[in-house]
Amino acid sequence: MSITVIYSREETDHTFSFTKNRFLLIPLLFIILFAASTWFIQSHYKNQLALFKITALNEHDISKDKYLQLIKTQSDEKLIILSEKVGKLEATIGRLNMLGERLIEKSKLPKEEFDFDIPLIDGKIEKGAESDRFQSLLLLNRIENMDLTLIKKEKQLKRLEIALNNRHLSDELFISGRPVRGKGSWISSLYGTRKDPFSGKMRRHKGVDIAGPTGMPLIATAAGVVTESGKRGGYGLMVELHHGNGLVTRYAHALELTVRVGDVVSKGQQVAVMGSTGRSTGPHIHYEVLKNGRQVDPDYYIHRIAG
Repeated sequence: MSITVIYSREETDHTFSFTKNRFLLIPLLFIILFAASTWFIQSHYKNQLALFKITALNEHDISKDKYLQLIKTQSDEKLIILSEKVGKLEATIGRLNMLGERLIEKSKLPKEEFDFDIPLIDGKIEKGAESDRFQSLLLLNRIENMDLTLIKKEKQLKRLEIALNNRHLSDELFISGRPVRGKGSWISSLYGTRKDPFSGKMRRHKGVDIAGPTGMPLIATAAGVVTESGKRGGYGLMVELHHGNGLVTRYAHALELTVRVGDVVSKGQQVAVMGSTGRSTGPHIHYEVLKNGRQVDPDYYIHRIAG
């Protein structure tokens, strides 16, 4: 079979013949072209899909890293908080041990009945030695053990308080008189609502101010244990004494402190020197009496007579 095509152009005749083989070659070329185009398009989209998947995985890995970093930061913060809690508990137990030893010495009771001299076990955890979760569990376990230790220490201190009271120290523990020694002092501000000397506004005054010359001795108004001795905000240099039975006295704005935390002081013993540290307008002592954690009017205790 043969197909002949004749066409003229510029006085010249052109002849082109289609044989059977040539006629079959045309659809074959179309099939090949179609298959090649299909393969190219599929390859292109496969590459695009692979690139998209890789990009998505990278973004997922970045998000995952950010999330893990956030979790790590939160874990580190929790570990810091727990470590601070452990440090505070250890410091508290250390102070109680010191107080207990001094009270035992004062009471003349046998040391074998108490364990205030047992040192604390070092609870420091090396960073990176274990997982954060394991460190948290260790710290939580140590906090629980120290809480139990604190309860035990408090019970022992209560026993010591009872023992001291039973050894005829009631007069020593009886709060009375002014917290100053010598002449030349006067009460400059009473307990209650007054005009604040700094702001001019009415404000609650939770103690009694006794003015006097700088350097006047400040004395304990009852026997007790020093639970605080140092600088404390607006109080300036301050001494705090615990007298048992929920009673506490404070001596603020001192120029100098003569006792330290853990000291057992007797009634009338000097604890500080009058000054004007902290929120103060001149040399005086801000004297507070607390009963079960709340400030009460010291005037009652200043003017009562011991014994």
